[in-house]
Amino acid sequence: MIVEADGKVVRTPGDLRRALEPVEPGDEVTVEYVRDEKRETATLETIPARGQPGRAAIGVFVSQEADIELPVDVTIDSGSIGGPSAGLPFALEILEKLGRDVDHGLNVAATGEIELDGTVAPVGGLKQKTIGAKKAGVDVFLVPAGDNAQEARRYANGLKIVPVKSFQQALRALATAAR
Repeated sequence: MIVEADGKVVRTPGDLRRALEPVEPGDEVTVEYVRDEKRETATLETIPARGQPGRAAIGVFVSQEADIELPVDVTIDSGSIGGPSAGLPFALEILEKLGRDVDHGLNVAATGEIELDGTVAPVGGLKQKTIGAKKAGVDVFLVPAGDNAQEARRYANGLKIVPVKSFQQALRALATAAR
């Protein structure tokens, strides 16, 4: 479990991404991790992130480790979805199923990895996802803020793109978009 990167505490995958933001691909980064209850340190040479050659990565797929208990049973059949891209829409749908009017009558599409603290993290494939949302006739497409939103806007052709940084911001955006 990675607990620190270049002297910055890491609690979520987003923390790790933020710790690597100032690092260039090819630079070295010091990572502290816990394995078998022992804290260890490694110095790694970064590589270009897949699909984002200007962003440094450490060459591993990082996920959040957590044991979460919900007040209701939740079963999600993700079908052929690979990766964390559906975290935000799954979270929005769970809240809808619990009785909250999340979409306010809008036809909504969303993408984004969601972290335990509610941060919406970037994902891949925005060109295809935006084109698909446009073809589906949605009213609004929630996407992670930053590069993902910029890419989605390039292919939106009139589709309303709403960049979000957090789950709470996504909820507020949907509430105000319906007015």
